[in-house]
Amino acid sequence: MTEKRTVEIKNLDNSMVEITSALSIQDLEKYEAGALKKINDEISIDGFRKGYIPKNILVKKVGEMTILNQMVEMALTNIYPLIVLENKLEVIGQPQVTITKITPHEPVEFKILSAILPQFELPDYKDIAKKINTEKTTTPEVTEKELSETIMQIQKINQTPPPQPREDKTTPQETIGELTDEFVKTLGDFKDVADFRTKLKENIKRDKENKIQEVKRVKIMEKILAETNIKLPPVIIENETERLFTQTKADITKMGLQFDKYLEHLKKTEEELKKELQPDAEKRAKIQFVLDKIIRKENIKANQAELEKNVKQILEQYKDAKEEQVRSYVEMVLSNQEVFSLLEKQ
Repeated sequence: MTEKRTVEIKNLDNSMVEITSALSIQDLEKYEAGALKKINDEISIDGFRKGYIPKNILVKKVGEMTILNQMVEMALTNIYPLIVLENKLEVIGQPQVTITKITPHEPVEFKILSAILPQFELPDYKDIAKKINTEKTTTPEVTEKELSETIMQIQKINQTPPPQPREDKTTPQETIGELTDEFVKTLGDFKDVADFRTKLKENIKRDKENKIQEVKRVKIMEKILAETNIKLPPVIIENETERLFTQTKADITKMGLQFDKYLEHLKKTEEELKKELQPDAEKRAKIQFVLDKIIRKENIKANQAELEKNVKQILEQYKDAKEEQVRSYVEMVLSNQEVFSLLEKQ
């Protein structure tokens, strides 16, 4: 019968745990052959075929501690996951291993510092949403002035031909042609000017409603977050900061700007920008953890038809994207939307 390993687990701040344990001599002996083979395959000694160096010669060449260190590394690679499973730890990221005692022919003592998924209690999120939902909001209206200004902008953008600069390089006087049935039909599925104005007004109103909805969603989530005590491990904050930085860099590049010139304009280095982005990154990560917990508690599932449709569209647009990652991302987005729909119904 295998003796149960003695493991001490200490909870630290910011969702970190310290694991203290030891590798017995029996643990290490299991990995001696593998360690010898690995080292054997990596070094060369005159007079011996690579990979076939006798143990006594190998020990004399590299030293007993080199072999022991390799045995420890191989043992911990296999034993760490067992410790995690046996103690039901929800670890994330790469662990930091420290060997605290190592001597040939004796147990090897070690400590492992690991980040774990944050443990926290949700507030009464439905009650929070209900209170915010009952707050009075203005009903969006579209004025004739707004409609006319939007139509003028559309006409300017779609002029044919566009206004040409004069020989004296002065800006020509802009002239906007009459809004006609023929013109609006070139813009989309519109029967005539009246139909175009009606649908445009509806779109402007819908855009205003979406903005009001977004403000309400932010307010609900801000309130839930304010009443949630959640401590993130550094690795999550670092990863989310890096993701936000990469997204910012991509957005700047899409605008046709050089990122290094953008940094020069801000008078910041990449590290300074990352430091500036860190609070937002931490907040985004906390919000997603809250959403994930609500999703599990409410047993929310993404609509499968919508999921497949979105995954297919993304994979068609981005040929190099990995389907598993795309599916995971789309499922998260759709599930998040279901959470907000639930909160808006309270």
